[in-house]
Amino acid sequence: MSDHPPRSRCWVWIKGNPLKNESHWMSGWLGTLSQLGGIKIEHPNFVACRVPEWRVSFEEPSDLKLPPAIPEGATWKFFPVE
Repeated sequence: MSDHPPRSRCWVWIKGNPLKNESHWMSGWLGTLSQLGGIKIEHPNFVACRVPEWRVSFEEPSDLKLPPAIPEGATWKFFPVE
């Protein structure tokens, strides 16, 4: 994880809405390590936020539907953002 450059292209695991869509890896994000912990993610269509490392991949996942290892009782978003 520490070997990626600042503001690197990344994929983020998106928790799906059972009535609309399934969970999946979404491309088009830029990720940066946050001094507060986790990764700050930015996308032109979404508000920037800070998420745990398990939700971010800096390499394209081989299967965009295959979830990461989600920790028991996982936190999906951190506050504050910065």
